[in-house]
Amino acid sequence: MQALLFDNAESQLIKSCYRPILTVTENRKGVLDVDTVKGCAEGMRKYPNGGCYGECYAYRGAIRYGIDFSVSVSRKLLPSTAHHIFSIIKRHRAAWYRIGVAGDPCHDWENTVLVCEAMRYTGKIQVIVTKHWLTLSDDHIARLRTANAVFNTSASGLDTDEEIEYRVSQILRLKRAGVTSACRVVTCRFGTSPWAKACDDKQRYLMSITPVIDTPLRVSSSNEHVLNGDIVVGVRAC
Repeated sequence: MQALLFDNAESQLIKSCYRPILTVTENRKGVLDVDTVKGCAEGMRKYPNGGCYGECYAYRGAIRYGIDFSVSVSRKLLPSTAHHIFSIIKRHRAAWYRIGVAGDPCHDWENTVLVCEAMRYTGKIQVIVTKHWLTLSDDHIARLRTANAVFNTSASGLDTDEEIEYRVSQILRLKRAGVTSACRVVTCRFGTSPWAKACDDKQRYLMSITPVIDTPLRVSSSNEHVLNGDIVVGVRAC
């Protein structure tokens, strides 16, 4: 692994919240995480019992290290580290990096835009993963288009009808503005109950929105919907 600007304090110390300084990490799959925000205040406010679907892996990771995931912390690009972060991204073997791993960048769109603008000339694709808890302004969209950022909007058949309608509207809004905008569907294999069939119908609708990314839910065997058969584990969604 190359020498990255890791925030080692986050992985080694018990803390109440993340540090407000932009860092770069590389996961086991070789994906760079350049999170402009850590934590997810709006998601945890709406789904306090384990985050979205009760299965938020970022929430579980935060809990493991004693971090309050319900606090969204903006991660600022410092003059003293900006060149180093730029160099790490530019030299990395992958053609892209991700913004939105352990937090939703929507909680500070202005900071997210500033980082994308600063990193534009690395030549890497900036992939912003979000649920749009907070809505982008037209100005932010225009600036992100200029910065060559792309969007993966997360949605799921487990979402409410209102959440799906809103997130799809944001996908289409970005497309109309000339921004590459994909529907990132968190998928499950559903059972046969009325609730499961309704979720499956919503999932099929989301999967029809192109471009689409199929992202299977990391669901635990103790999940109530697994226990009652509404979600079938061990089988990929159709």
